[in-house]
Amino acid sequence: MSAKRAKPKNAVSPDSDAADMAASIEDRALDAALRLAATRRWTDIALGEIAAEAGLTLGEMLRHVRSKSTLLAAFSRRIDAAMLATPAEADGSVKDRLFELLMRRFDALGAYRDAVQGILDGMARDPATTLCQGPALVASMRYLGDAAGVKTTGLIGPLKINALAAVYLCTLRVWLKDDSADAAKTMAHLDKQLGRLESWTSNIPAFLKSTPT
Repeated sequence: MSAKRAKPKNAVSPDSDAADMAASIEDRALDAALRLAATRRWTDIALGEIAAEAGLTLGEMLRHVRSKSTLLAAFSRRIDAAMLATPAEADGSVKDRLFELLMRRFDALGAYRDAVQGILDGMARDPATTLCQGPALVASMRYLGDAAGVKTTGLIGPLKINALAAVYLCTLRVWLKDDSADAAKTMAHLDKQLGRLESWTSNIPAFLKSTPT
């Protein structure tokens, strides 16, 4: 009876290799798409152009990236990861933590400001793309709320998420036009919007109440 050959402890499985390759191709395609979006409207960019910009054949890219909506979802995950890289300050109010996390989000978007403008310009002319990105925005706002200590489950969970999305999208427009060196306009607007949210929801029990620790 022959002995089974032991697998090396540090061996990388084929599945791991495939996952790494998929992530690499998605990252390359996303970076290429963002470069193109920095100079043109999102709706004017074809998948074939993204593949060429990334140094991939269209076939190679389509194995892992099936649509531009897939790339937008990947972009959202990249920004989410930057926003949530470290915990928000435990001290202070929920409003303070929301402010900190959202400013981190805008800081992460800073490297892609022109691309964000190109994406939004394109989405304004393509309601279908905007609709497709709804779930990614909802997920991002849920992560935001959870990280800030906002309870996003239960009957009013969706209301909280929608309210956070409204604050974010409103401030995003200001951020895109903010030419101040220290993002002062963005911070002032965000603080004002979060203050309004806090005021508007003061009569809704536990709207911005922290989750139990």
